Amino acid sequence: MPSPRVERETPTFIQSARRAQLVGVAIEVIAELGAERASLGKVAERAGVSRGVIGYHFGSRDDLLDAVIAEVYAVGAREVGPGVAEAASPSESLSAFVSGSITFYAKFPHHMQALTAIFASGHRPRVDRGEHAAELLELDSILQRGIDAGHFRPMDTTLMASVIRAVLDVAVKEIAAGRDSRSITEEVHHTVLAATRRENS
Repeated sequence: MPSPRVERETPTFIQSARRAQLVGVAIEVIAELGAERASLGKVAERAGVSRGVIGYHFGSRDDLLDAVIAEVYAVGAREVGPGVAEAASPSESLSAFVSGSITFYAKFPHHMQALTAIFASGHRPRVDRGEHAAELLELDSILQRGIDAGHFRPMDTTLMASVIRAVLDVAVKEIAAGRDSRSITEEVHHTVLAATRRENS
């Protein structure tokens, strides 16, 4: 009979599906209760399983939080990535990144509430996450390509990527507060383009 260690290293389809289900439940619980109150016991109760099942799939609460963060970023990449990749120019890529991100926030409010709660708890700082760094690098690349193509003004692309991320963070909060995503998209899009466009372009 295979040992539990072997099963953990080579999860079956059923195990992977159960893990994904538990991550989904954890997202709902964290969005509802906050990261501090979302214990393994609460997640297990909501999922209708024992706490031991949660421990088997994730090992610890920190592992579960990491899995939630990874899932939110993965969903975001699936929602936003294609539009950015298919854009015909750096300007269109930046527009797709901004509008796609805000559409994602509105479409998956519980995902964003859970992610925000985890980062706010201090246990998993966003600045330490590889996914966050990758997002900033993608923005940096879009901006640099836009400068090279003559679409964007000369700028510190690293700083501007962080500025755009900060503006999108405001969009997350506004959507969570019930603001219309279309008006937010229009305003953020105008702000970002005004900050990056080349003079007389």
